[in-house]
Amino acid sequence: FRLPESVLNEEIDMILRMGVDIRYGSPITSMKALLAEGYDAVFVGSGAPRGKNLELPGRYDTDRIHIGIDWLESVAFGHIDEIGEKVLIIGVGNTAMDCCRSARRIGGKEIKVMARKPRAFFKASEWELVDAEEEQVEIVVNHSPKHFVVENGRLTGMQFELMEYEL
Repeated sequence: FRLPESVLNEEIDMILRMGVDIRYGSPITSMKALLAEGYDAVFVGSGAPRGKNLELPGRYDTDRIHIGIDWLESVAFGHIDEIGEKVLIIGVGNTAMDCCRSARRIGGKEIKVMARKPRAFFKASEWELVDAEEEQVEIVVNHSPKHFVVENGRLTGMQFELMEYEL
């Protein structure tokens, strides 16, 4: 999601008028050293990462496979306003939680979030996971994606490998 430049500049100007010191393009080599500079508060904004593409068999055989952050952008801008009833989300970060909950709001009925590892290793915030589960999103652990199942250009499923972990 990108704000129009004029809106972004307006927001930055408002922050600067509050007396905030903004340093663009400044590498942070030590958080300890930065905090020792005596600021009242510090915000380090590194930007949102690009989505991860799963280079698996079947990935390019249909137009029904999306990268999470790009799909969320399309939903936010109204380019996508509906989705099929069955939705599969691969990964358990905060973007995945946003995707599964957004899918619920635009028509997803059976939504599963697939995780390679046990819950203790999830990247999503606990409250995001709880909120998703309260919306009847099923979170399935220990499943590593192997390939997309596409029949005649139609995405019909996904093959997974069941993983085992000893904590």
